[in-house]
Amino acid sequence: MNQWQNELASTLALDGEWDFELDGQTGTIQVPGVWEAQGYARRVDGPAVYRRRVFVPADWRGQRVQLQFDAVSYHAEVEVNGAAVGAHLGLWTPFAFDITDTLHYGAENTIRLTVHKPGARFPLRESLAGFLPDVCVPFGGIWQGVRLAAFPGAAISDVWVRSDASASTVTVRAALHEAEGLTVITRILAPGGGEAASSRSDVRGGQLDVTLKVPAAQLWQPEQPHRYTVEITLEAGEVQARIRRQVGFRELSHDGDQLLFNGVPVFLRGVLNWGWYPDRLCPAPDETMIREEFRRVRKLGYNLVKLCLYVPSPLYFEIADEEGMFLWLELPMWLPQVTPRLREQAPVEYADILRLAHHHPSVILYSLGCELGAGVDDALLDQLNTITRGETCGALVCDNSGSGEAYGGLTFDFADFNDYHFYADLHYFNPLVDHFHRDWRPPRPWIYGEFCDADDYRDLEEIAAANGGTLPWWLTEHNPIHPLTILAYPEQRARMAALDLPFDYQALQRISQQQSFVIRKTILEKVRARAGMGGYVVTSIRDTPLATSSMIDDLGRMKYDPAAFRVFNADTVLVLEQGRARVWKHGGDRPAPVDRFNHAGGAPASFRVVVAQAGRDLSGGEVRWELRAPDSRVVGAGHSRVTGPLPGGRPRQIAAFEFIMPLVDAPAEYRLMVDFDGQARNEWPLWLYPAVTWPDDLALYDPAGCLGGLDDLRAAAAVVDDVPAAVDRVLIAGVFTPEVADFVRRGGRALLLQTGPGALPVAAKPFWREAIKLLHDHPALYGFPHRGYVDLQFYHLATDYALDTMKIMELPGVTRIEPIISRLDARLFTLTDYLAEVRLRSGVALVSTLRFAGGAGDQVQGLTGNTAGRWLLARLLAYLAQGM
Repeated sequence: MNQWQNELASTLALDGEWDFELDGQTGTIQVPGVWEAQGYARRVDGPAVYRRRVFVPADWRGQRVQLQFDAVSYHAEVEVNGAAVGAHLGLWTPFAFDITDTLHYGAENTIRLTVHKPGARFPLRESLAGFLPDVCVPFGGIWQGVRLAAFPGAAISDVWVRSDASASTVTVRAALHEAEGLTVITRILAPGGGEAASSRSDVRGGQLDVTLKVPAAQLWQPEQPHRYTVEITLEAGEVQARIRRQVGFRELSHDGDQLLFNGVPVFLRGVLNWGWYPDRLCPAPDETMIREEFRRVRKLGYNLVKLCLYVPSPLYFEIADEEGMFLWLELPMWLPQVTPRLREQAPVEYADILRLAHHHPSVILYSLGCELGAGVDDALLDQLNTITRGETCGALVCDNSGSGEAYGGLTFDFADFNDYHFYADLHYFNPLVDHFHRDWRPPRPWIYGEFCDADDYRDLEEIAAANGGTLPWWLTEHNPIHPLTILAYPEQRARMAALDLPFDYQALQRISQQQSFVIRKTILEKVRARAGMGGYVVTSIRDTPLATSSMIDDLGRMKYDPAAFRVFNADTVLVLEQGRARVWKHGGDRPAPVDRFNHAGGAPASFRVVVAQAGRDLSGGEVRWELRAPDSRVVGAGHSRVTGPLPGGRPRQIAAFEFIMPLVDAPAEYRLMVDFDGQARNEWPLWLYPAVTWPDDLALYDPAGCLGGLDDLRAAAAVVDDVPAAVDRVLIAGVFTPEVADFVRRGGRALLLQTGPGALPVAAKPFWREAIKLLHDHPALYGFPHRGYVDLQFYHLATDYALDTMKIMELPGVTRIEPIISRLDARLFTLTDYLAEVRLRSGVALVSTLRFAGGAGDQVQGLTGNTAGRWLLARLLAYLAQGM
């Protein structure tokens, strides 16, 4: 049954120490809390037995007494004084049992719970356990409050409050118990405390259903989170029962593809929260933790937290309401096993969850599940969609975060917005968005439900030092949900020791965070440059046993400078753009992408500045730009005026400028800085390169036609049909044949380029995602501009394949391999290479999978346009030539 409520009721909290028995072991356990053996191998799903003796006052005799639980995971069978009083199924919501007739008044009573968490008896994937089992464990136990409540008379339950901002009304429904003959008074109290509206009527049929008009309602806004109090009172001369709920007037809506909050354009900047709180193992942070979490994400520019596949304790919603933090509540359906039990249970649990959360103004988005595939049919989703829309108001709903079409599910949806989870390498992001964009669909906003991940390195030694010399068990033991071929965190220490890298763990951590910052900035600016984008959710808020793609590390430190992050994660963002070009190729027009960040010294450059603004209109003002040399000297500058106001909601160009890049003697990183009259600023690295001079005596051998796009190099090399017999030339080969191997073994020098599967062993790997790129101290890389990590100078070099160096070492004649650019897998702790020097007896070969001719995603087409790639290629050839 549902919990009765009355502020006048007597209550007895049962938090604290309970006797506990699990797997033959007895002891005590703190409530609220969860049980969890220290390790996956010792995990027990139940039954766990809780016992508590409690004295019930004699003066409670004659009152209605409930045993109330705010949440228990997952299945609870309850006894009082040896008598069964009921059972409950579900992780997330409150329930109660009437135990009036089983109590001993003025005496001790024994409460006994038998609890199973999701697992053997209740299979995980049909239990709506959400994603926390994938993150770490399916938690079990009495994880929220428990109490006895005594009601001398009237009580109220099943309160449902609907605040409608467009109509300025509040609808209140409730069940009224022991209330016949009483008067029910419903009052709406304004944020300042005064009465805004009220209603009085006699109780009829034990139900309340009233709609009140609130004149000149103050809206709930993030910057001014005005809340109204709904007060229900039952009285008969004196007050018999009273309860209160807080609500807010707000509406998230859309006009075509423009997302609106309270009628004004809004851009939602969310961070993904999986509900991981390592000191609790359940999503029940205390007040201090919640407020600190909101403070930190706001500092980074976020205005929304997505509750990914879990339901936190009510305190989380209440503080979000108070502090003006947007929430996206994603209901806990993930990889479901759709059985008859799930079909029966899901509608019940969803209705209970929504009754718990529906009145909170902070919750503006709902999704019914995540990345649901073919196993979830339209009948189930339609039923859950109907329940969700019937329980909520002023919010938008998505049936399947990530979309059915992207995950093999339904080819249609029940959604108010487009929601995709594009975990993509940088150069594939725009093509992916273009692919899923269709003008023939009804326009609606895009909100990326989760995306933009970037794994960092976790320094286990630092964590152990901060943890008394030991690591938490979840960083050392294997979660059986994830095979070690996918996630190898438990073997990180051993695998890293075996690699014996010339980088210490602190350096790896620093390099990874510098690279992940570049990834976040680049993807988020790509999103803000597009119309119809309503928001995004970045993966994720904190490091977990599952992933290190986050804003906050295991030790609670923010990974990025908040001021630098807010530059591109704010209401107003400046984006650097360029014009478009086309090329006539093979008898037809084709796109001709250009390199925005790498430029030849002395060449003309043309840029456009776009402002993406959410919220109120921007005023006009001066747009000022300047180009700074490595020593911070201003070597170029300009300004122009923009006439305002600039309406919010869609990106628009506010400036265009052209200039000649400075001549440089050596590659160098410059900074382009733009300021829009103090309303927004941004800056970007621009790498400048001197003119390329190809070495003499080059021979190009490409019998399989693998070196397409290197026309510039072909003009400087002697194109040969056979491997030269003499070794006085540097050989550029697109295939590793026995003849090429023999050429090198005889003392030759060769550059072997292989961007995909071929004779050299390679592994298909993402370039930007899931990995840390390591730039080694090698002469072949001297002069190439970098700060010790991979930045956008590699945008048009990024490749889908890395050299399997260990297998190359097994090739005949290979005596040594020196890595130049490596890929450290941040999840598997394996090492591959993008560029390496291979010694074959007396000869040397540089081997690489980098795309010197671009051509992947929205990379440039051909070596001529790949400024950084062209210079690096010339540097590699010069290194080989100098050794001859």
